[in-house]
Amino acid sequence: MFASFSRQASRGTSALRRFLEWPARVSAARKTMSQLAAMSDHQLRDIGLSRQDLSDVSALPLDADPSPLLERRRSARVKMRPRRTDLAA
Repeated sequence: MFASFSRQASRGTSALRRFLEWPARVSAARKTMSQLAAMSDHQLRDIGLSRQDLSDVSALPLDADPSPLLERRRSARVKMRPRRTDLAA
């Protein structure tokens, strides 16, 4: 019985922590988006992103971290890009 109470208390503490950290998560996500939006299309392309990726990420919930979606998009583009073997060293 004590173990059950302990698990419930732990879940409650975890939920409270998530609730209290929510403003910080929102702020961090917005800061990341703001920094990316300030980049030029050329800079975004250099890191493997597009303006459309930023638009798509803006549809995520306010406190969602945009990094996983952006990383998946970037990785998909890297895999699709043909390798160039004719580049000068």
